[in-house]
Amino acid sequence: MEENTKEDTTENIQEANQSNKMNPMLLVGIIVAVLIIGAVVVLGMGASNTADSVAEKTENTVAPIATTQSETMDEAAPENVIEVEGGSFYFKPNEIRVKAGETVTIKLNSADMMHDFVIDELDVRTEIVQGGSSGSVTFTPTEPGEYEFYCSVSNHRAQGMVGTLIVEEYTLVE
Repeated sequence: MEENTKEDTTENIQEANQSNKMNPMLLVGIIVAVLIIGAVVVLGMGASNTADSVAEKTENTVAPIATTQSETMDEAAPENVIEVEGGSFYFKPNEIRVKAGETVTIKLNSADMMHDFVIDELDVRTEIVQGGSSGSVTFTPTEPGEYEFYCSVSNHRAQGMVGTLIVEEYTLVE
């Protein structure tokens, strides 16, 4: 009977050792699973915040029609300067209204990265502006209509860095 007890004890010790070997592996598996779930949650929250941030910056903002009437007819035609902020995949304002036949200067202020301001149909393009710098382009739209402007750098246009220039009919007010 003593032999059975020794064998049983040896078997019990071996079984205990085997279960102890599984516990660290199980523990590692649980830790890895928790880390993966935590990363997914954090990344999901980060993507949501980024989308909210971009949506917040690209709210429909409209630059008013910027006109300056000259006091006398002898003065040069007024020039409208419209400041546009370009940031991570947004323009602010993203809608600009001007009058046909009036000279317009778009001053692009790059909030970050490199950006430019392009309107293909009107052959309008600023130079590429570094983050924290400004550039401008002056033009005179002659045809009323709606024209898309965008940033041509990298994939910024595809990321939503677009807006609309609305050229309204010029009306003379007496």
